[in-house]
Amino acid sequence: MPARNPELRLAQHLAAPFARPGYPAQPLSFRLLPEGGMVVICADGRKLWFTLEEVNQGRMELKMPPLPPPPVKPAPPEERPNPAYSSRPSGGSRDGKSEMIVLPPDLKHLEKKIHDQSNRN
Repeated sequence: MPARNPELRLAQHLAAPFARPGYPAQPLSFRLLPEGGMVVICADGRKLWFTLEEVNQGRMELKMPPLPPPPVKPAPPEERPNPAYSSRPSGGSRDGKSEMIVLPPDLKHLEKKIHDQSNRN
């Protein structure tokens, strides 16, 4: 009995080369995918995935109109952090870089006090 549903005919046509002997040609299930491909579950339980190109080739062989390719979504614009809301210092960050801090002359006594505590000169 030929399939009346065009998508069912397409599913049978696509899965026919993969059918195992002794199993009916009727697939258990099929589904069109959003990008134009198709998934067919054969009578023996195997799941077959077909691309848009394979589906369109099968549609042409069955004299059906081909499916158009899915619309291409534009890439989202690159988001840059707003410097007004940044937690980093405005002049940039020195993360991971050493930095020498020079104390003013009136605070040099603190440097001597720290060096004496750590036994450094």
